[in-house]
Amino acid sequence: MQVLFIVNEKAGHGKGKKVWRHLQQHLTMDYEVAYTEYEGHGQELAKNWAQDAETEKLIVIVGGDGTIHEVVSGIVHNKFIVIGVVRAGSGNDFARYFTTFNNAFQIESYIQKETTNLPMDVGAVQFGDQQHEIFVNNSGVGFDAFVTKRINKSRLKFYLNKIGLGKLSYAAAVVRGLFSFRCFDVTIRTDYQEWKFKQAWFVAMSNQPYFGGGMKISPSSKPNDGQVEITIVHGISRLKLLLVFVTVFFEKHTKFKEITFLQGNQFNIFVHANNIDCHTDGNYIGEIKDGTRIHCAVQRKAWQVISKGQ
Repeated sequence: MQVLFIVNEKAGHGKGKKVWRHLQQHLTMDYEVAYTEYEGHGQELAKNWAQDAETEKLIVIVGGDGTIHEVVSGIVHNKFIVIGVVRAGSGNDFARYFTTFNNAFQIESYIQKETTNLPMDVGAVQFGDQQHEIFVNNSGVGFDAFVTKRINKSRLKFYLNKIGLGKLSYAAAVVRGLFSFRCFDVTIRTDYQEWKFKQAWFVAMSNQPYFGGGMKISPSSKPNDGQVEITIVHGISRLKLLLVFVTVFFEKHTKFKEITFLQGNQFNIFVHANNIDCHTDGNYIGEIKDGTRIHCAVQRKAWQVISKGQ
């Protein structure tokens, strides 16, 4: 089996480089390696390497959720490519649910054994007239994207990563953002039903349970059930929202009446406010305007991940 390592040395503010150097020292098999050099490069590298595949190939990603998002975007619906990950990011939400490699021995054992890989869904989201984006973990509109934008600009994340506490950067940004974010109204529709929510904080679209560095925001989400799960937090005070973010680590937030969960294979979401932030897999997308249609759907069995027992 051909193997390509796609390495983001800047993941986790330099953690990717350290993880790769350690891993490389213990690899004895034949492999190729490519390094990401700019935003979106992971998608290009994966697409170019995979496009002529006629037999099974393995891409091992050394990076975080953003790099995983890019690489899967590049190989989606390619039946010959299998994805493995060595986690090296800050939040590592992918690794909290999906099987990952921990060391070189596991990777080489996987290559040597005949294994059954697992087909997984992706979420697909389109913001207005923009080209649709896929998401492996989740996509969001509102406060979670607002926080994501500020994390990506924050020096605090850099210092927390240096001492191994990078996941706390999300929690810190949540507390800071509570006092400056403005809520919005939102309408959500399917072919058969409509919901209206006043004073929404965010709408999270999930393909797996975790976001924000370990918060189990959507406990029922499964990436192979043909469904996308929507979490809407609405009509809640700032102080109570802070309590929600504390309880979400323990799945107690599901008891709050201000949190609504929806499940289906596609949704149309309309935000009634201007300049609302959006993200996919923690990658900041930009702002949308009042009335913009956000179409969210699921694409069945769109990629393959290594199975457990490696």
